[in-house]
Amino acid sequence: MNTLACAFAGHDPLRFPFGYDEDDELCKQVKATMQIQILSLYGNGVTDFYTNCEPGAPMWGAEFVLKITKKFSNINLYCIIPYEEQAKKWSPQLRDRYYEILERSTYNHLICPRYEQGCYLQCNRFLVNHAGFILAVYDEGLLAQAEPVAHLLTYAKKKRRGIITIHPNNAELTPIIINC
Repeated sequence: MNTLACAFAGHDPLRFPFGYDEDDELCKQVKATMQIQILSLYGNGVTDFYTNCEPGAPMWGAEFVLKITKKFSNINLYCIIPYEEQAKKWSPQLRDRYYEILERSTYNHLICPRYEQGCYLQCNRFLVNHAGFILAVYDEGLLAQAEPVAHLLTYAKKKRRGIITIHPNNAELTPIIINC
């Protein structure tokens, strides 16, 4: 585990009140809160960031990290891909963003060559095992408990990682849970 690393996580955007509408004011607030947290983590020594490049928070975090690499050259972005055709069924706009992230990242790691049961679980464990912190856009609501992000956060708690969550309904930040 790299204690000076952070992994991004979050629900599928369909769970958010704004869905995939990134022009929505609430979405802008959530993304701004996320960016402030990334800068705060960087200011406290975190230079390595991990993402699975899924739409929503993992993609937003990756894009912001790539944006600030122009100013802070010691930041690294590691893309951990669950399987090779992850973005195959996404919209053309999301696929373009995904491929740009992969192209500009520091390093890409493929978990499975093709989809197989458990590849997302393996990817999530990789993220947690390599990061000291998780930054997630997450709502602990009852329906969310079966989602991959809930499993990721449960595993992160078990591994005693620091967890920072941003609520997708109001962009509020939870207190940082530090269990490292």
